[in-house]
Amino acid sequence: MSNCVLRSILYMLWPFELHRAYHRRNDIHARFGGQQQGGISTPANVPGIFIFTGQGGSDVGYQDDFLPDGTFHYTGQGQVGDMLMSRGNLAIRDHVQNGKDILLFHQTKKGGLVRFEGIFVCGGWEFKDQIDITGQKRKAIVFVLVPQKDFLVEMEDQAVEVVSKISLTDLRERALQAASTPQVSSARAALEDVRVRSKVVREYVLARSGGRCESCEKEAPFFTALGQPYLEAHHIHKLSDGGPDHPASVAALCPNCHRRAHWGADSTELNNFLLDKISKFEV
Repeated sequence: MSNCVLRSILYMLWPFELHRAYHRRNDIHARFGGQQQGGISTPANVPGIFIFTGQGGSDVGYQDDFLPDGTFHYTGQGQVGDMLMSRGNLAIRDHVQNGKDILLFHQTKKGGLVRFEGIFVCGGWEFKDQIDITGQKRKAIVFVLVPQKDFLVEMEDQAVEVVSKISLTDLRERALQAASTPQVSSARAALEDVRVRSKVVREYVLARSGGRCESCEKEAPFFTALGQPYLEAHHIHKLSDGGPDHPASVAALCPNCHRRAHWGADSTELNNFLLDKISKFEV
């Protein structure tokens, strides 16, 4: 993820309320831009991808569904023939690397309002046999999307103990790999993969800080029982912390700066400062 991309994407508090209905054109595209037709909308210079499901999707060969485990299986873009990992499909796959949230909306009536279903993380993707709009069998890309709320990190879990002898260079390489969304064999594998990827990124970011808050630059306020400086991993683009992310979008903060980044009157300015600062050494 290049510096120019990072610096063009600002921290944002999404204005959408869970399960509330919105007018797609007036409430979403008029404010944020993006394609006003189709299931995947990718507005420029906005830290989000808007995806739409529901009314009419089955008519063009899409088979979207919530599973009992809470994951949402979302059929990618393309109505005829085998789907390609390009355009909107590529945007969903690489949303973590590109610092983008995935916002899911559900349309229950053709031409009607869309209901906000929450922010999701792409846990993985797979090819599945489906029927396209012409009635022909094809390979469709199906994304396994995990609700971001399922990966909220408790405070005691944020300070990962970096006690291994892995070098910072190797930790960084592992974190960059963790920012990539893999092809998976099952939804269960996708769920576990999200957890592992999230932990790897936190380990690197906390090691990268050298024991100093990446906001105020003061030393960690105390040491843990294992002798490690206590700092917390903060996801700059997100309302909450958890799930995989790109190392350039995660900061190691002291508890005070962490709360300020979420709840302070200057939280937007602080997060944009962190985004710019970290982008200078996370190319």
